Amino acid sequence: MVARSPLDVVELKVTLSPEQAHGAGIWAAAPGQGLSRRIWFCEQSGASSTRLPLLDSGVILRLRETRARPDETTARLRPCRRSRLTADWSTPWDTGGERLDVASDWCGDRRRLSVSVTARHPTGAIARALASGAPPDRLFDSAQRGLLADCADRPVPFGHVRALGPVDACWWPALMWSHMTLAVERWVVTAASGARLELVELSRRVDRQGAEIAQLALESGLRRRGVDPADCEQGSKTRRVLELLTAAQ
Repeated sequence: MVARSPLDVVELKVTLSPEQAHGAGIWAAAPGQGLSRRIWFCEQSGASSTRLPLLDSGVILRLRETRARPDETTARLRPCRRSRLTADWSTPWDTGGERLDVASDWCGDRRRLSVSVTARHPTGAIARALASGAPPDRLFDSAQRGLLADCADRPVPFGHVRALGPVDACWWPALMWSHMTLAVERWVVTAASGARLELVELSRRVDRQGAEIAQLALESGLRRRGVDPADCEQGSKTRRVLELLTAAQ
């Protein structure tokens, strides 16, 4: 395991509608079609749009396929209470097969500590696991379970979760816009009822020192293009996806 020095990292985020993204000139700046992704989120069996036990306790379990890259699973705590963050999980690391990420998520005035362990899997591992019909718990390894066991407020019933999705996504990891580099991801998800949700997230990782200035620059860039950040979606895009997919459960 290769340890890195502790970093005080902030990830700035703004979620736009497709119309807002178009008005802000995001697609005019986007090179090509982006990288295709498919994303699933896990929730407890029996979850509904008004009852999302894992998400309500700050636990996000994500499965992700990205074209021409290994599959990935992520176990995330957001928000993670600093009082629960032990020494084992407070310094980012990357072993090549797993990585620990620690960052503050800033979306408007909302600021939350996010801690996650992402594990890489061979291409096709997620598809095979989902095709088997069994709970996808075996895709989450000991480090991911260890993070949640040590830092989550309640035990995670891995044997009683199911995958919901997919979300069809396109990702531009380094898009130059308004003199800054952003990661841009477009999500499209359609429920069994035919209801459809489409979101565009802009994100930028910066050091904590100067994060306020960087956030102001991002928001000012939107305003100059006629998009008021106050009119943008302030809630969690993950929650909106899970509410849509569980609405008829």
